[in-house]
Amino acid sequence: MLATTSPFLVSLYAAEIFICGVLLYVIYQCFFSPLAKYPGPFWAKLTKLYRASLSLRGHGHRDFIALHKRYGNLVRVAPNELSIADPEAFREIYKAGNNFHKAAAYNVVQGTRSFDLVGQRNEKIHSEQRKLVARAYSMHSMVLLEPKVDIVISQMVDQLDKIDGETIDLGFWLQLYAFDIIGAISFSKPFGYIEAANDHGLFLRIQNSMSSLAWLMHAGWIFRLHQKLSPVIGNWLAGADRNGHFFRLAVQEISARKERGGDSKDILGQLFTTQKTKSQLTDQDIAFMMTSNVFGGSDTTATSLCAAFLLLLRNPDAYERLMDEFKQKKAQGKLSDPITFEEAESCEYLQAVMYESMRLHPPFGMIMDRDVPAGGMRIGKDYIPEGTVVGTIPWVIHTLPEIWGPDAEEFRPERWLDQERQSYYKRFFFNFGGGSRTCLGKNISWLEMTKLIPTLLMRYDFKPVEGMKVVENCGALVLLEGVEVQVTKRAT
Repeated sequence: MLATTSPFLVSLYAAEIFICGVLLYVIYQCFFSPLAKYPGPFWAKLTKLYRASLSLRGHGHRDFIALHKRYGNLVRVAPNELSIADPEAFREIYKAGNNFHKAAAYNVVQGTRSFDLVGQRNEKIHSEQRKLVARAYSMHSMVLLEPKVDIVISQMVDQLDKIDGETIDLGFWLQLYAFDIIGAISFSKPFGYIEAANDHGLFLRIQNSMSSLAWLMHAGWIFRLHQKLSPVIGNWLAGADRNGHFFRLAVQEISARKERGGDSKDILGQLFTTQKTKSQLTDQDIAFMMTSNVFGGSDTTATSLCAAFLLLLRNPDAYERLMDEFKQKKAQGKLSDPITFEEAESCEYLQAVMYESMRLHPPFGMIMDRDVPAGGMRIGKDYIPEGTVVGTIPWVIHTLPEIWGPDAEEFRPERWLDQERQSYYKRFFFNFGGGSRTCLGKNISWLEMTKLIPTLLMRYDFKPVEGMKVVENCGALVLLEGVEVQVTKRAT
């Protein structure tokens, strides 16, 4: 008679098999994996959830700097992923045409979007899509929209004049400005946030969505499961808002722009013009582009602006030198009212301040993951096999002493005034991404910053409140919170 196996014994055998499997997996990852020789935190060797945890902690940008200081220029941050802090490897990975495609983590960003310059991993498709819309985002197109920027700056000045002498959350006001600019240049109409001094809760929704995407990129199975169940359970992940709530908001703004008419030179108007000769650019594609404008067009610029003001307030010598440049230009009749982009761009120290601020406080706080192509790659004496995910975070490459010198972590705009060194530094300036994946919104941000900084500094005195405690909150973006300043109108 055959003996029967009790449920208890079956469970025991299953547990033993599971434990053995886990032990074998741990042993393989720690001793036999192609990446076993690379140092890094223990849990990073076993699971991508380590990357997710860095995003959830809120200071991942600083964590990566600390990891490289502890472990060296190659750090294992997931079972098949390396964080890179090597200048030459950085250049190879992000150089245009080098076939280091975006890694699978970006599938979460793209979701079901057919037109997505950020999440699209296929380089051929990305190139074709970018060519369709690039002209609308060129600096030439941005300068044509400068009068719209002037209107928003005028609204900003009017509001700050009304609260002369009061304390404000500078970061919040700069985001109101950046968001209204997106409305003005995209749809020929600001969103009205500056005049209302209110964002109606939208900024927090963007922040929550960005932060959600940051960790979901390393837990893609959760995102995929959620998307399959969402018709039944609804939306429980803030990260899904990018292709949900914000897509609907963009469609709403497009519809309103069509009804009221607008400037054919605004971004939407230019895309409509392109569509007439490039039928492959569909209405849905345009809606996806406008979603990117609305979703990602304000936090990044506002953070860069806030960093510039904060670093100037913390470095009075640089602040004074910048003000001297403005005064000299104004005395020479080279700064008008409103200040033009061309005039502000000719202010060399202003440009140096902007570059240095974005170097020390880039808005993106995550690794830009790339797949090592067929044939692998070499970093010094190390061979990295194909299929490995590699990349760097702007905060790491922007503070490497090998590139920037022993004062790499100090605010010194003067480093950008040497033209020869400036050319070298720009090779490693990663604020807007690199190569063919350089952010299409770079020129929008540069126009906004170049015009607003001199306008505000020449009109107002900014004084940090006593005991000001600034917090760097890192999800996908590194936001500056708590930059509270007293704004006082200067005597004319």
